[in-house]
Amino acid sequence: MSGRADGAGTDTLVAVMNTSMDDAGRCLLSVAWNIRSSFSRDAPNSVVDRQERIRENLRDVCRSAGHGACAWAGRHGPGTEADYLPFLRLADLAYEIDTLLALVGRSLVPDPEREARRWAEIDVLVTRADVLAEGTAVFLREPVAVTC
Repeated sequence: MSGRADGAGTDTLVAVMNTSMDDAGRCLLSVAWNIRSSFSRDAPNSVVDRQERIRENLRDVCRSAGHGACAWAGRHGPGTEADYLPFLRLADLAYEIDTLLALVGRSLVPDPEREARRWAEIDVLVTRADVLAEGTAVFLREPVAVTC
């Protein structure tokens, strides 16, 4: 959407963000639905198994937290930014992890250093996702699949 907030003068970009717990829940459910299946012709089975294990856990976490967030919104309303922001961050991290997993084991020229860097980044993001999953579970006071 473009245009000034007061409707006059120069054009500016007005960002529209997800602004409720229901939005955050739906984002998580969308991410869970769109997480890729692990498929790499050239990757060893151990890499594919690790990718699939991470993806399956991300799906479970996003699905559980997403349904929990939507149910919470149904009981409590839209919530505050402090309420729903951790859920949006979890969705964003899950999307980023899934994207990085798509890059692992796929290159025109094998590069073990690049693969190691990608896995290191994935491991850091998975740890952050675990922390957010635990936090959202505590917020919802419901068990959420935690380990990515």
